[in-house]
Amino acid sequence: MLKGKFAVLSLAAAALLCLQLASVDTVNSGVVDPCNSSATSAGTYPADPADVIFACPQSDGDAFSPNFTISVTVHDNVNAPVPGVPAADVWLIGCNDLLALCGGSGAISASAATDVNGMTTITGDLSAGGCDTGVRVVVQGVVIGAGVCADPCVAIAVRSADINGSLTVDLGDFALFGAGYTSPPKPYDACLDFVTSFGAVDLGDFAKFGSHYNHTC
Repeated sequence: MLKGKFAVLSLAAAALLCLQLASVDTVNSGVVDPCNSSATSAGTYPADPADVIFACPQSDGDAFSPNFTISVTVHDNVNAPVPGVPAADVWLIGCNDLLALCGGSGAISASAATDVNGMTTITGDLSAGGCDTGVRVVVQGVVIGAGVCADPCVAIAVRSADINGSLTVDLGDFALFGAGYTSPPKPYDACLDFVTSFGAVDLGDFAKFGSHYNHTC
């Protein structure tokens, strides 16, 4: 009789475990889900000339706000909001991993922790060198896209006077800029095109480069 009771209890325990396993996908995990989360800006990827931001290691380039504000929404496995994600846990990297970031993820982070709807924004100045065709938003180590596993590249191209990504604007960068100046007639290099006359590397770009010479993190 005792053995029978143990068998009944074992079956009940097994049934309970099955129910728990079956319901795991419907339980709020509170963990960032990249497919249910999103990061968007006004533009479309790849970025057009209006969606290019100038960065400098010294954090005195163009600001992400207001024209380049990135809206971030963080949801979990059942598409429930994840509130209270610290601002420092939301940061940017280059779409093609071609940006050098001053202080790593501290180069730029969210303006505030995620609110009750799991939402925040990224604004401010990007302390970085290098050149990339867009940015990706990382939340607690997870790259998020535009929702439902869409392309994670946000349409904000980044160009810096620190062309080689050494985190200092120096002679190495000057040599790289000089190799492409002026264009035309030299072949066009988008990474050297810093100002609004996009499509040409000219005196305006030289002036922009010169104003950030010797800048560092």
